[in-house]
Amino acid sequence: MAKKTALILSLAALSLGFFGSCSERISPYDPDAVITGGISPKNHVFTQELLMQLRNKFQLIKIVVYMPRASFPIHYGGDGRRELPLLILLPPHGEGADYFFAHGLKELADEMISTGEIEPMYIATIPADPAQTFGGYFYAGTSYPAGSYDSLIGKRLPDYISNTWEYPSEDPGLRGIGGVGTGAYGAFRAALVHPGAFSSITVSDGPLDFDGAPGHGNGLIDLMAHVVQYEQTDLTTDSLFRARFDSSSNYPVSRMFLGGAMAFSPHDTRLDYTLEPHTDVNGHAELLIHIDTLTRGTPGYAIQDTNTFIKHIVTEDVRNFDFHLPFDRTGQPYQPIWDLWLDDNLENIMSGGELDGVDMWIATTPEADYGFYGQTQSWITTLESQGYTPTVEEYTGYGDQPASSERYVYELLRAMLKFHSENFRAHMDGN
Repeated sequence: MAKKTALILSLAALSLGFFGSCSERISPYDPDAVITGGISPKNHVFTQELLMQLRNKFQLIKIVVYMPRASFPIHYGGDGRRELPLLILLPPHGEGADYFFAHGLKELADEMISTGEIEPMYIATIPADPAQTFGGYFYAGTSYPAGSYDSLIGKRLPDYISNTWEYPSEDPGLRGIGGVGTGAYGAFRAALVHPGAFSSITVSDGPLDFDGAPGHGNGLIDLMAHVVQYEQTDLTTDSLFRARFDSSSNYPVSRMFLGGAMAFSPHDTRLDYTLEPHTDVNGHAELLIHIDTLTRGTPGYAIQDTNTFIKHIVTEDVRNFDFHLPFDRTGQPYQPIWDLWLDDNLENIMSGGELDGVDMWIATTPEADYGFYGQTQSWITTLESQGYTPTVEEYTGYGDQPASSERYVYELLRAMLKFHSENFRAHMDGN
C-alpha cells in the first residue's frame, strides 16, 4: 500500500507536474519525438448487464480505448507486445466516453510513454451512462433502469477489453481503475464489490461518503437542500413536487439525484418479464421485453411508500421506470428512502479487507464542486481507520483559475497515469 502524503499546495507548484490551467497545455518535449498511440472506439452489447437500461434499447455501451504504440503489430510500427497493463477511467455524471480524451488523455499518454515516464498501457473509458438519460447512475447497483454496473465494471468490462484488443493483461496486478466525481465512487465501488480485481485506484473528489461525517460536512444532504432551493424552486407543495419534478439538463444536481435514484431506489424492485428475439426494420437484432403489467408495482414487486415517489419523468411504453427520491420538497432527507441510499454508501459496502494490497491515490481540493471535498475527506478518514494509507494530494487553484468545474483534469491525469504506472512496474518486477 502507498504511503500517505498530504500536500497542501497551489497547482502552480504541485510537485507531480501540474502546470497551469487546461487552456495552457505546454509540453517540453518535441512533438516529432513522441511515438503516438491509437484511439480505438467500439460499441458493444452487454445484454445481461444493460437489458432494461433506460433509453438503451440495444444494450449498447461505447468503449474508447487508447492503444499504446508498443501494442501495434511490428509491420504497423509497433513492438507487437502483449500482456500490457489495462487502466479503466470513469468520467463524472453527465459526461461521455470521450471525456478524458477531451481533456488531453491521448497527448499525455503519448508523451509520457515516449519519454519513459510511464509504462505503455491500454487506457479504456466508457460514458457515465450509455443512454445519457439522467447524467449517470453512480456506476452502481443491479437495478432494472440503471443497469447492473456491479457486474459490468468489475468483471465483464475488463474481461471483454482484454479479450478484444491485442491484448490488455488479464492479470489483476496489471489492472487499475480511476475516476472523477461520480466516477470516483464507481471506481472504489468496483474494487469493493470485486476484491482483487484491481491493484491500483486513482480518484479525485466525488460522492465518496453520502452522509458525510462530523467536521466533513453533510455529504449529499447539503445537495438535497440545493435542489429545492436553486433548481426546483416552483414545486411548493408535496403533490407538485411528486408530479412535476424537472429533469432538465439545466439542473445538474437534480439529474445526479435522478440517476442515483434509478440505481439505489427504483420503484420496481422486481419484475416478471419474457424476452422475444426480434429484428427491426433496419436489420438490427434486438430483444423485445414483455413486462408483466399485472404484477408490476404491486406489493413484493415495488416500493410501496409514496411520500417521495416520482413517476412519469420518462415515458417509454412499458419500460418507463419510476423512482423514489431520498428527500422531500423541503430538501430534508426522507429516512425510509435515504436508508436505501445509505446501504450503497462505500463505508457500508466495505466489510473489511477488500482493498488489501491495492495502491490508492486520492486528489482533493476544498474548491471541488458539489461539496465533494467533505465527502472525500470523510472517506479518507474511513480508509485510515481500516488501516489503509492512501496517497493523498490536496491542492488548490491559483489566480483566477480555482480548482472547480473540473478545470485541472489534464494535470490530474498526469499524476494518475504516473501513479498507476509505478504500481504496474512494481507488479512486473514481482514486488
